[in-house]
Amino acid sequence: MSYQLPRKLLAALLAAALSLGATALAAGTVRIATSLAPNSLQPAEATGIPDAAVIRTMFEGLVGFLDGELVNELAESWSSNDDATVYTFELRPGVKFHDGTALDAAAVKAYYDWVLDPASIGARGRNQLKDISSTEVLGDLEFRINLSKPNGAFIYLLAVSNARIASPASLEAYGTEVSRHPVGTGPFKFASWDEGQRVVVEANPDYWGGAPKVDRLEFVVVNNAATRVAMLQSGEVQFIEALPPQLVPVIDAAPGLEVVTTKTNFLRILQLNTTKEPFTDVRVRQALNYAIDKQQLVDVAVAGLATVMTAPIPATVFGYAEQPAYDYDPERARSLLAEAGYPNGFDMKVLTFTGDEYRTVGQVLQQMFEQVGVRMTLDQQERGALVDQIFKPVDENPTQAALVGATASTGDADLAISTSFIEASFPPASNNWSFYENDEVERLVAEARATGDQPRRAELYAEALGIIWHDAPWVFLYSPDSVAGRSTNLTGVAYSPDNTVDARRAELK
Repeated sequence: MSYQLPRKLLAALLAAALSLGATALAAGTVRIATSLAPNSLQPAEATGIPDAAVIRTMFEGLVGFLDGELVNELAESWSSNDDATVYTFELRPGVKFHDGTALDAAAVKAYYDWVLDPASIGARGRNQLKDISSTEVLGDLEFRINLSKPNGAFIYLLAVSNARIASPASLEAYGTEVSRHPVGTGPFKFASWDEGQRVVVEANPDYWGGAPKVDRLEFVVVNNAATRVAMLQSGEVQFIEALPPQLVPVIDAAPGLEVVTTKTNFLRILQLNTTKEPFTDVRVRQALNYAIDKQQLVDVAVAGLATVMTAPIPATVFGYAEQPAYDYDPERARSLLAEAGYPNGFDMKVLTFTGDEYRTVGQVLQQMFEQVGVRMTLDQQERGALVDQIFKPVDENPTQAALVGATASTGDADLAISTSFIEASFPPASNNWSFYENDEVERLVAEARATGDQPRRAELYAEALGIIWHDAPWVFLYSPDSVAGRSTNLTGVAYSPDNTVDARRAELK
């Protein structure tokens, strides 16, 4: 299927580009247009994707992610005991925070102890690290974390933005204002923050991994997608995030510009309430999976900028294991519905968010379900109203089905499975809106969490994923790509699978 930009919109973009003009940049400055503004620049207080993109340039954790893979950052090496209750880290020698404070075991302990203190502002980080019972300094560069219970996935929790480490001296110096005075160990250091407008960071020439290839990064907040495109065309910025599918042809056609796509940890799914008829019957749930041509759905709804799901978790996540496809097979869908006692299909109401993508996906699902006798109505609601409804307890929850998103934000299967497919995660506690439960899945997840043997964890998750895939509490749809626009003279800036822009390796040709 081909897509063309409406002529009026194209003309408006070109006019905007000409009126903006090329803005002169300091040598070695890269400007990134973001769709949303950050709320905090303190890792333990960060609340979302805009915060994380800037924080990752200035702060590091003991471990982190690079292109979606778990890597050592401030830890040169790490190990855990067999039951995953003790994690020990050997720190890199010679690392300093931007304020000159030495990065040693005492500094790491001081920071994590601050995060875990209920009196600190680090509520998000505290929730992320709540399994920590104590921390220990074993030597100048040897640090230990003791957990209150086994957690083989804990190392992945240390890799997310909320676990990145700030200078303990900055905590004392700035107190509750520390989010406006970020001091980390990363390749860039804080320069300025015009709240709601832009954040500027400058190269750290003393970075332990080598000085950055550019002098400055500027994160400029531009809410409107068409304006971001015009700014990229004019040269005012070199990278734009959140490029909508309908604007991809504009970038594709522009000399000196390119579209950059990244596979993500995100999913689009149709959750089925397994406690309500007809979705109490696994045959009905499987039938709906066979009723959808998922590749056609991707092509129509998001211009092909997504990957059809092949497991209940994203392919970018540790523990992923590909499952046998639910191929498009309307005959099989009709047969399963007849076996389940629905030869003439049934009526279903699907809740979803407002917005073009969800509306288009819903309309495609309606058409495909109709071919097997399932009559679907779509109810688009504002986010607050929808969340209020789907988070009601099982006995009060009226939701039959919901077209929503899901994510594996830690890059590990544990969070993805445990928040969506175990009984303890029934709303309002967490996101198991399907109210799905399976004793064997619960056992496998618990066993995986209780071991520090990472290959064994992967085997256990693979087994659990196979059961969930068969039981089909969701209609498994697709994993959307992150889509950005970039100047061809810029390299090293792209999305990470967690949907945050990674600009640490920025380089201008």
